[in-house]
Formats: sequence, C-alpha cells, structure tokens
Amino acid sequence: MLYVNEKACHSDNYVLLELVEEQRFGVEYQPIIDTLNGNVIGYEALARFFSKDGRSIPPLEIFQALHDSPLMLAQTELQLKRLQLRFRPQNLPLFLNLDPHAYSVFSQDNRGNAMVDMLSGHQNLVIEIIENTDVNDARISNELSLVMHKEGFAIALDDVGAPGTMVSLNILSDVDFIKFDRSWLKTNPNSNMHLLLKSMINYARVSGKKTVLEGVETAEDLATAVNLGIDYVQGFFYKELFITETCYG
Repeated sequence: MLYVNEKACHSDNYVLLELVEEQRFGVEYQPIIDTLNGNVIGYEALARFFSKDGRSIPPLEIFQALHDSPLMLAQTELQLKRLQLRFRPQNLPLFLNLDPHAYSVFSQDNRGNAMVDMLSGHQNLVIEIIENTDVNDARISNELSLVMHKEGFAIALDDVGAPGTMVSLNILSDVDFIKFDRSWLKTNPNSNMHLLLKSMINYARVSGKKTVLEGVETAEDLATAVNLGIDYVQGFFYKELFITETCYG
C-alpha cells in the first residue's frame, strides 16, 4: 500500500499531489438507520482514496496531510463534494462532511465562497461540521453553521466525544443532529462519562434534535443504541447497504 506518511518530506508532497491531480478518490455512501423500524433515513457520503494499484489509503492520513496545505485541502474538498453530489442516492437526505478549514479558505475570496455557491440549490442536505480542536476552529465552525443554516441546510455536529476534540456549546445548541463518536460504545455504564452521554441524549430529545451513534458494528452495539434512546445509527453492521462510486482522472 502506498501511504502518504513516507519518511521523506518531498515524497510526502509528491504522493499527495499526484493522488489529487489524478483524482484517485471516490465516495462511499453509508446508510443511516432508524433504530425504531430499521428504515434507511439517509446516507452519509464518505471520502475514499486509492493508491496507484487501487488499494485503499486511510482517509485520515490524507486529510491530515492536506491540512498542511490549506489551498490543496480546499480544492480537494470541492472536488469531493462535486463527486458526492453527483452520485448521491436520490429521494433521501445526504449527510456531507465539510471541513471548516476548507470553507475558511474559500471565504477569503472577495468574489464569494466557492463551496457555498456549489452547494447552493441542492435539496435534502445535512452539513456535518467536524469537532473542534481549538478556539479558532470553534469560531470558524460557528460561522460555517450560520451560513449553512441561512442556505436552508440542516446541520449536524460530527464525532462528538472523539478523543482529542472539544465541543463548542454555541454550535451544540444550534445544530439539528448530534452525531456521537464510536468511542462512546466503550464507556463504562457506571462512569460519569456514561452519565454525560445520557444527559446529552436527553438534551437532544427535549430540544428537538436528532441523535446518531456512529461505529455500530454488531447487534450488541445496536442494542446499546436502542437502550440509550438514540434515534439513528450507522456503521459496518449495515455494510451490505453501502453504495460505492469511484472517480479516476
């Protein structure tokens, strides 16, 4: 497998640039399932990347490398979103991850924001904002949330509770969906963290927000979500419902 994190810096840049220029990426549509009846209520578009020989490269490695080059990150995100919209399953909401840093790059253009312009006019979109890592991220995410709501899109806060992230209370109060990271499945039922999870689920319920638990891989994971009162789940437990499209330049 060809990895982005090779030892030599010039190799890193070459591999990443070649991958983006050749558009060796695709999209996988992961179903989001209603815990009450098992129905598919929508799909999340997940980015997928490939080496020259067609092997999969972990998306996290690609995006970590892209953050060292904000302009390349923004350009790649724009291409991915076009692909994800092009092949989307019809008649159901599409959940789209949008990196606030990519949005921020386009916001510096006095002619307008290319990302917002590209998304404008599409129906049944839920914009997923990734969790924050610092105060500046929270500021950008707040701006992104306001802009996307103004465009008429629903907003989801992604990866809530993931290791190394923070929660902006302003964003949490403003979103329509709260998506809980898979790490909550390992929480001790008798711990304060589990109590916090239950409190956030209850907050979502009384404030009219929907909850999603990610990373559901077994029947036991699904049972945990149902017992907690989670609205929707997604994960490899529903692998047979995945839809994959690839794009090579």
